[in-house]
Amino acid sequence: DFIDNTWKRKRKEKVVGAPEEDDWEKAMQFIEYLMVFYNVTNLISGSKYVTSNLFFGELVTMHASISRMCVDKDEQKRALAASVKDKYDKYWDNIDNINFLLYVVVFLDPRNKLFYLDYCLGQIYGMNSDKTKVMSKKVVKTLNESIQHYKMKEDRVNAQNKKNSAYSTSDSSLFTSGAKVSLETSFLKYLEEQGHGVNKTEVDTYLDDGLEKRDDSFDILNWWKVDSLKFPILSQVARHMLGMPISTVASESALSTGGRVIDQFRSSLTPKTAEALICTQDWIRSTPVDIGLQDISVNALEELQEKVEKIELDEFPTVQKSIESCMDED
Repeated sequence: DFIDNTWKRKRKEKVVGAPEEDDWEKAMQFIEYLMVFYNVTNLISGSKYVTSNLFFGELVTMHASISRMCVDKDEQKRALAASVKDKYDKYWDNIDNINFLLYVVVFLDPRNKLFYLDYCLGQIYGMNSDKTKVMSKKVVKTLNESIQHYKMKEDRVNAQNKKNSAYSTSDSSLFTSGAKVSLETSFLKYLEEQGHGVNKTEVDTYLDDGLEKRDDSFDILNWWKVDSLKFPILSQVARHMLGMPISTVASESALSTGGRVIDQFRSSLTPKTAEALICTQDWIRSTPVDIGLQDISVNALEELQEKVEKIELDEFPTVQKSIESCMDED
C-alpha cells in the first residue's frame, strides 16, 4: 500500500531528483513486456527484406505476452494489459474486420504453408476450435479467389497469343494444315478424353511438397523465382503479395516522438508526393556512406578544386572577362 500510494502521489506531483529504488523496480518489471513490442516493431518495419510473411508469428508472440500480462499478480500490469488487449482485439479479434490476404502471404512462405498457419491460429483461438477452423477455411478461400483472378488474366493472354498465331489442332490427326501438333499436347488431350486428365492443382502440388528448412538466410523471393515454372500462377500471386510491406511506417518513426513522415492530411497527397516525402525522409535518416575522402589530403583537394576552376574559366573566357570587369568597377 505504501508503494502504491507513493506511486500515485508521484504521478500527480512533480518529483525532483533521481528515481527511487521502487521506481527502478517497476520499470524493470515492464521491460520484459515492452521489449516484445519493440522487437516486433523493428522486425516488421524493415525495408531491406520481405516483411509480409513475418507478421503472423510476431502477432502470436504479442498475443501470448498480453495474455500472460493479463493474469499477472501485479494490479498495475493487469490494468495496462487490459488496455492493450482492448486495442489488440479491436484489430484482430473480429473476423469480419480482418484482411485475409495477410494470412495468405503466410501460407505462401514455403517454410510455413498451411501447417504453420493452423498451428498459430490454434495458439490464439484454441487448437481445433470452431474459430480456428473458420479462419483457416477463409484463408484457403481467399487464396483460391486470388489464384482464380490471376488465372483469368493468364487465360486471356494465352487466348490472345493463340489467336495471333492462328494455330489450330485437329481431333483426328496429328497434322493440321501441314503443321505437326505437339505429341505432348495430343497425349494430354487423349488423357482428358479417357477421363484420366491431370486434376491436381498448383496448391495441391505446393502442399504435397515438403516444408523448406527454417533458416534466417532463406530468400523467399528467389525461391518463388526459381519455382515459377512449377507454379506459374501461384508464383505470380506470391510475387505481388510478398512485395507488399506489412508496415508503411519506418521503425524510426514508430519508436520516436519526432513526428510522422506524413501527418493527418496525408489523404490529400498524391501518391508521387507521398513517395517523395517518404524517400526523402529515409535518405535523411540513413547512415552516411563512407566514400573514402579521409584518404585524400586537404592540399590535394584544394589543388583539384583550383584545376576545376581553371578549366571552367578557360572554357568560358567571356564569363571570365565579365567577372574581371565587374571586379574592376567595384
